[in-house]
Formats: sequence, structure tokens, C-alpha cells
Amino acid sequence: MPVTVREALALPVLAAGDPVVLSGEAGLDALLRWVHVSEVHDIGSVLAGDELVLTTGIGMAATAEAADDVVRQLVEVGAAGLVVELSAAYPSVPERALRRARAAGLPLVVLNRKVRFVEVTEQVHRAIVAEQFEEVRFAGDVHQTFTELGLDRVSMARLVEAAADLAGSSVVLEDLSRRVLVPAARDEPVDRLLTDWERRSRLTPFPRVSEVGGPEGWLTTPVGIQGGAWGRLVVTAPRDRARARLVAERAAQALELGRMIERDETSIQLRVHGGFLLDLLDGRLGTEAAAAARLRALGVPEAPSYAGAVARLRSEAPVDRLVSALGGVPGLVGVLDAVHVGLLVPATADLDAVARALTAVEPDAVLAAGHPVTGVLAAATSLRSARVVADVAATLPAFDGCVRQADIRLPGLLMSLREDPRLQEFAEAELGALLEHEARYGGGLVELLRQFLAVGGNKTELARVAHRNRTSLYPALRRLEELVGHPLDDPASRLSLGVALLAHDQGRELR
Repeated sequence: MPVTVREALALPVLAAGDPVVLSGEAGLDALLRWVHVSEVHDIGSVLAGDELVLTTGIGMAATAEAADDVVRQLVEVGAAGLVVELSAAYPSVPERALRRARAAGLPLVVLNRKVRFVEVTEQVHRAIVAEQFEEVRFAGDVHQTFTELGLDRVSMARLVEAAADLAGSSVVLEDLSRRVLVPAARDEPVDRLLTDWERRSRLTPFPRVSEVGGPEGWLTTPVGIQGGAWGRLVVTAPRDRARARLVAERAAQALELGRMIERDETSIQLRVHGGFLLDLLDGRLGTEAAAAARLRALGVPEAPSYAGAVARLRSEAPVDRLVSALGGVPGLVGVLDAVHVGLLVPATADLDAVARALTAVEPDAVLAAGHPVTGVLAAATSLRSARVVADVAATLPAFDGCVRQADIRLPGLLMSLREDPRLQEFAEAELGALLEHEARYGGGLVELLRQFLAVGGNKTELARVAHRNRTSLYPALRRLEELVGHPLDDPASRLSLGVALLAHDQGRELR
């Protein structure tokens, strides 16, 4: 920490002189720029301000007026204080000079015993230089940290986390509406940090430059350039204001630079929402209270239950087409990957209306929803389910509204398992011989099996839909039964064959 007048007086070398403060008690916490030893009367001409002046009083001893003039010069130049070593030659400070020092609040200290001034200057200067070196080193660390993070194009959340680490305090990035974009809590849980955030934030004026203000003594720094602020960084409990200011301003520059680089890729809110959804899926939100606090801070009202939803296109077009078409959704909308756009909404939200509005703008789009869940953290399962349903629905005919697991049923389950070797082995075991026969000889037995299963094994109905007479139908069914190796009249056998055929047909559709 910087050296103050009080700390200098507490050094053993000065404490040995039995110092007594005669004036300026309130100024003892002023920071020292340097220590200066002087015995000349014209002391003001060699000072620049914030120095602690040490003297034996030679330059003040001529008259009371001379002592008063020395004090006047120190006050005018802005010295941090005056230390006078008393002796037989100079036993006391004249009352006139003392009155001037008291009126100006200048710390005036007398030493009742001799000290070695050279040792005083050595110790204080060593502390000041060490502090200055530490400040230079810290500034270098801050610059290097944010430069490297900027080159790595890390997320906004990572930049705010770095700011909190360097400042040793909780840091929050908020937008102009006082909505929290990224919180980084230190020495406190996130939910406590964000308690009643918007109201508390509005009590601290939005600054044009970095400043400390508001009832909680926050240090705030605008984020944006040329007067175009889009948010601000809040250091909630700055331990060292100078360092916190340096960190906040450098972090604000890094955030704005990142925003400028990625402005054409996606909006700030979209990236923040996407980051929240990815943290949710990866289990990085911490406790339920912390997750709920972050969600509220992002502008989503607290709800008894939530639902995850995922939008995607049937084609491989960029997802920004989806993003632009999902405006006005009453929840979070964020990019999950190159194909999927995730949504987290209160369970009461009308996702069917959202889906219809989406397809009205993007006919190629699909919106799928997971099951409603209680709590924010549980919504991860709803979001994962929605992603699977969306992938299945993208291969099926268009739905009117939002697609759910109940809409895709068994085809959806099989589609989600299509890459599983066990499903592929099952389909081959059930249909392998039949498919090989069809490949070698043709004859339409695979289509006959599909029709047979569609009519539930009813041979009369099968003859009608297959346009076959019974004379030709029965031998074909016997041959079909031989090839599949199971009795076709057995309901369990028909169920297994139906699942295997559905999995086979889906695999062909995806080729």
C-alpha cells in the first residue's frame, strides 16, 4: 500500500524520536510522494507537493515570522506535513506558525529526541519506490492479462471473471437497463450479490467516466466508446480504488474491443443468453439459488416451472436466420452450436404460438420443446430432450406448432438412437435375411411386410390394400415368415418386426 504520513511516523526510526502531533491530525492519512530534508528558509521553491519535510528548525529559528513564513510556503505548495526535531537551539515551534498550520490542516509534528534523518529518508523512500514498482508491475499484469484474453477472443464472462480476480472483488457487467449480463462473485454467493440488483443499481448514477458513488460505494466504469456506452462494469467492494479503477477501465476496453470484433456475428444479449444455456447444460451454474438469481438478472421473471426448447432448420443454413425470427420470446434465446438455437422460458409460455410465428418467417424451421420442470437447474434435462426432439422432427413432415416428445413417439426414440450399434444390430437380426433376399431376387416382400404390419396382421385387409388375391397372398406370407424366422401371427413378433422396419426405413431416409 502507499505510504502515509501516519505510517511514516510509525516507522521505528521516527517513533524513536518520540513524535508529538501538534496540528493536522486529519491529514495524517495523506499519501507521501517523497521525503525532503531542508534547513533553508526558502523551502517552497524546492518542493512540488505531497512531500514530508524534515528539519531541525535552522531555517525557522531567526524569528517567529520566519517560522510562520516557512509554514505558509508549505501550505501553499501542498506539502504533506512538517516534522521538526526540537533541541536546545530550537526548543519549540512559535505559536504564530502553529496557528497557521492548524488553520490550514497541515500536519505539524515535533520530535523530542534526535533521529537520523538519513535513515528516515532511506526507509520511507524504499517503501515508496517499492510501492511504485508494485503498481507498475500490477499495471503490466493487468495489461498482459486482458491483451492475451482479447487475442484468444474469450467470452464476455471470462473477461469479467478476470476483472474480478484482479480487483479482488465481485464484478458485475450490466446493460443500460440495469439487467445483469455477467456476474462474477467473489467472497459471496451469486444470489446474494444479485439480490434486488436493479433497484440497487439505479441508486448509483450511471457515470461518464470511472468513479465511486452510490450508497454502497460501488466503483463503476462505462463500457463503450465515443459516448456510446452500452453497459457498465460495477466493482461492488473495491479494496484498492486505484487498482480497481485500472482493472475496470482495462476490462471495459477489452469488452468493447470484443464487441466490435463480433458485432456482425451475434448480439451481446444473444451471446450472454447462449453462455447461460451452455453453462446450464454443462452443470456450471452452481446452486439452484445462484442459477435462479442469474436468470432473474437476465430479465426472465421467476416462475414455478420452466421449459427448454430448441429451434433448428431442416437445411444447413446459418442459425442467425433463426435468431432474427425468434424476437419477442418471453425468455432466453441463445445459440447452442452451429445447428441449434436454445430457448429457456416459463412453462406457461405459449410455445405453439412461438413455433407458428417462427415458421411463418422461416418455413424450414422446427421448434421442439422438452417437458416442463420445477427449478432452473432441472431445465437442463428439458433442454436436452428438446434438442433430440428437434433433430427427429427435422426429418419428419411439418408440424403445426411446437413439437414435443409425444408427437414423435416411437419414431422419435428410434431416430435418437439411430447411431447406436445395438439398434443397428437389432434391425439386421430381424430383417437381414429378408433384405438380402430382396436385394438378390426382388419380389416386393419388404413392402408386403410393411403393409401387413400397417393393417395389424389382418389378411383380409392386407389383400385389399396390397391388391392381391388370397391364392397368391398366402404363399407370399409363408415365404415372408420363413425369411424373418418368426411367426407373423404372434403380436410380439409383429411388434419387433415393426420396430426393426421403422429403424431401417429411417436409416434409408437419412442417407
